[in-house]
Amino acid sequence: MKIIDVHVNIGSDYTNAYTAKDAIRSMDANRIDYAVISPLLACPLPFGVKSTMEQNDEIARALAEHPDRFVRGLGTVNPRHGKAAIPEVERIFNELNLHGLMFHTDKTGLSLDNPTTIKFLEAIPEGTPAVVLAHTSLFSVLESPFMLGKLARRFPHITFINGTSMHDTTHSNCSRDLSAQYKNVYLDTACVHYIMHPITKALAEVDEDQIVFGTDYPYYTIAYDKMIVDDADISEEIRRKIYYGNAKRIFNL
Repeated sequence: MKIIDVHVNIGSDYTNAYTAKDAIRSMDANRIDYAVISPLLACPLPFGVKSTMEQNDEIARALAEHPDRFVRGLGTVNPRHGKAAIPEVERIFNELNLHGLMFHTDKTGLSLDNPTTIKFLEAIPEGTPAVVLAHTSLFSVLESPFMLGKLARRFPHITFINGTSMHDTTHSNCSRDLSAQYKNVYLDTACVHYIMHPITKALAEVDEDQIVFGTDYPYYTIAYDKMIVDDADISEEIRRKIYYGNAKRIFNL
C-alpha cells in the first residue's frame, strides 16, 4: 500500500540539521513512499525574513533534487515579521512553486488567528488550490484548535490540515468536532495518542476523506503513527484513503 506522509520537516534548528537525505533514510526505514515537506519552524532567524526565505529555498531545492520521494512542499512565514513577510507568501507560490503554507505558532510567538496570519492567507494568489498545515495544541494559548476553526470559517476555499490533531484524547475530541463542523479541515495522524482507538473514534464523527497520514519527522525514530493506522479496526479501503488517497486528492497529485 502506498503511503504519503504529509508532515515531514527538514532544515536546521539551534542544535541540529535535518537534511533531505536524512528524511529519505527515515522514510525508507519506516516504509513510507512519499512525503510533503515543510521547513523546520524552530529555526534560527538572525536575518529576519531573509532567514525564512533561506528555509523556503531549501524546501524548493529538495523538491527539485528528489522528485521521486518529495511530492509537494509547503513554505512558511513568521507572523512576528509582520507586513514585511507578505511578499514572501507571494514568492512561495509564484516563484518557488510550493503548494501551501505551514504554521506552528507556539514556535513563532503569535496566535494562529492573529491579524498578520490572516494577512498572509489573504496574500495567497487568487485561484491557487492552497493547503495550509497548521499545528494545534489543546492547552496552547497560541494555537488552540478553536483558532484554526476561525481561519477555516473565514477561508472556506483553503484546505487546512490540523497538524498533530490527536495528540491526546481531549485534543482528539476537539479536533474531531472541528473537522465535523468544517469540511476544509483535515486531521493528520502525527503524534497520535496510543489509547482509546483514536482512528476509529475519529471515523465515527469525521468523514473518511478528512484524515491524512503524517509523522512529524524528525521527531521520531520509529513511526508509531503508522502502527496505529495499521492496527486500527478499519477497512482496507479507508486505510488506503488515509495513507494515500486523501493526500493525493488535496495536493492535486
